[in-house]
Amino acid sequence: MEKLLLGIAACLWPELKTFNQARRLVGVGDVVTLLWSLPFALVGLIWLACETRLAVFREHWQSLLLFGILLLVFTRLSYFLIIEIRTDRYGSADGSLASMVQWTAVFLFGPTAMWLLALWLLSHAILDWFKTRSTAAHWAQARSLTHDLASLTFGGLTALTVYQLLGGTYPLPGLTLPSILMAFSALAIQFGLVLAIWSMYIAYGIWMQNKLAGSSAMKPLLIFLALALGLQYLTHPFAIQAAGIYVQNGVWVFLFFMSGLFLIAFLGRQLSWAVESSRQRSRQLEQLERLGQAIINAIPDASTLPQILEEHVPAMFPSARIGIFIYPDQLMLCIPEDWQMEFEPIWQWGQACKHPQAFPANQPLPWGNPFLGHDPVVVAPIFAFVDGSNIGCIYIELRSLAQPWPHRALTNLYPAAKTLADQIASALHQAQTYEETLTFEQTLQELKFAGRIQSSFLPKEIPTLDGWELAVTLLPARETSGDFFDFIPLANGKIGLLIADVADKGVGAALYMALCRTLIRTYALEYVEAQPDLVFFAANERLLADARANLFVTAFYGILDPASATLTYCNAGHNPPYLFSQRKEGRFTALSATGMPLGIEKESIWENNSIQIDVGDVLMLYTDGIPEALNPEGDFFREKRLIEVTRGFLGLSAQDLLVSVIGEIQRFAGEAPQIDDITMLVLMRYQ
Repeated sequence: MEKLLLGIAACLWPELKTFNQARRLVGVGDVVTLLWSLPFALVGLIWLACETRLAVFREHWQSLLLFGILLLVFTRLSYFLIIEIRTDRYGSADGSLASMVQWTAVFLFGPTAMWLLALWLLSHAILDWFKTRSTAAHWAQARSLTHDLASLTFGGLTALTVYQLLGGTYPLPGLTLPSILMAFSALAIQFGLVLAIWSMYIAYGIWMQNKLAGSSAMKPLLIFLALALGLQYLTHPFAIQAAGIYVQNGVWVFLFFMSGLFLIAFLGRQLSWAVESSRQRSRQLEQLERLGQAIINAIPDASTLPQILEEHVPAMFPSARIGIFIYPDQLMLCIPEDWQMEFEPIWQWGQACKHPQAFPANQPLPWGNPFLGHDPVVVAPIFAFVDGSNIGCIYIELRSLAQPWPHRALTNLYPAAKTLADQIASALHQAQTYEETLTFEQTLQELKFAGRIQSSFLPKEIPTLDGWELAVTLLPARETSGDFFDFIPLANGKIGLLIADVADKGVGAALYMALCRTLIRTYALEYVEAQPDLVFFAANERLLADARANLFVTAFYGILDPASATLTYCNAGHNPPYLFSQRKEGRFTALSATGMPLGIEKESIWENNSIQIDVGDVLMLYTDGIPEALNPEGDFFREKRLIEVTRGFLGLSAQDLLVSVIGEIQRFAGEAPQIDDITMLVLMRYQ
């Protein structure tokens, strides 16, 4: 069967024989099903031409113009659903109230009104044809057009013939039971004929899915096919009601009714966007977590990085063509493998790219022919961890599914693309560091390697806030550290302040620190409006699910709102930060624990607390390396001494206060070795 169908299709599209199996089967399906539906479409168009009455256009041109406008409006407000049929293969099912408007016009003015949707389908297909340059896209567009025209004309005219035989007239007599039943019968007959017209496409799709993915993967395809057909025809019965209202109550009541449908269509489209955005974010976050874990578990020389990317990256973006390359000439990933893409112009342009950029289908590409159509594109640079130089580029060319890809939708992919670029850069940096340290003794090599990787996770710079000052320092006791801190930029000018300490030392604690920091930052950015307790809950569940190191982390995470000068925080068993009030003669408030440390017990919960920070107040966050600092006599520095020392330096800037307190700790310790990591973060409000 496969050879027979390929032979038929190759007569019209010889290049099919050179494609890989998946692309070849899709292409054969487009050609064969087009040949099946083409006679129905041609017969339907000829039939429609014979049934057309020019007098209808002359007498009702104003009403037909109104219906044409409504059809265009509701076409723009289509609702859609995207389903993963198999790995890296998506199907898009969409629908709109446009076909309901079409049938309303048909029940009022007869078959002549079918030209409204027929002309829209033809004009839209012509525009799409000139926008695309791919032969495969042209065959897919032609197949879709013939199916739609055959369903509209042949299926619709057959149904209207039965409608007239049953006694139906134009316009619809009104909302009487006999007229409703006759009209509903016509719609049912048309749907049955649509199924017959689409039967070849459905049968071929089921056969192809079984061949490529096996019978176990049949359920997603059947759901997709049911939705692809059902969404288009769910609203058709309401055309009977709309036509009846038009006849009985006039055009103004009809427009009032349509305004309600307009609101429903608008909400349906917004819901479609919300569902698809959520699906994409969830999918991307899942794959990024898996990719990160795979990179951590891989050989550190990056020799397996292309295979890891090939395994995880395609599932992040729906049916996209993806190219990842490292300058000057290393192509790390090309999906699909037989993609004949000229990357050299993109390489030349991308070396100057400083941030992700999006190019919708209607926007020229800066590296290509500005008059040549293209699929929507997102480009994200890859920056080196050490010096921030541009070392590569991620090129994503998205296949247009049921939903369009305007600029706003493309920018929603920036976070995933940037995180992917960071992970690639981290892996390459890891590989580079690994190669540089091979000449050193093995133990020292591992420690230095872990230290460099770990330091790359810490913020590169301290954020600047009007009216506020931040200062921070981390003094590791060894080459690696179990302490960490972070500044997390949030929406509406807010910023997340994080300080934490892994209850261990050495490389194990450093790796656990990297995982914990990544999880907290990921969930803090994912749940933009979330409070600290939800961030801790999500990070704790993932730590216990993925890591089996029997370690725990004390952490303090607060969300600072500079505008209201409030800090909402959770303290997961961490040393209590102190809020000093300069106006109240150095009085302080301890921000005590609001829950247990992370990584101990599943389904743990934390309590959110909030504090107000007044002008002149100083908030000090620290790890236990400060109160547990030892002097040569074996005495601890302790919290009480930390409070007294800090009071003596109130009035200094945040940086000077931090330097002064650290200096006192070092003078106290003298020649005694530092036994634990020391981290201190100072926040001061000065206006």
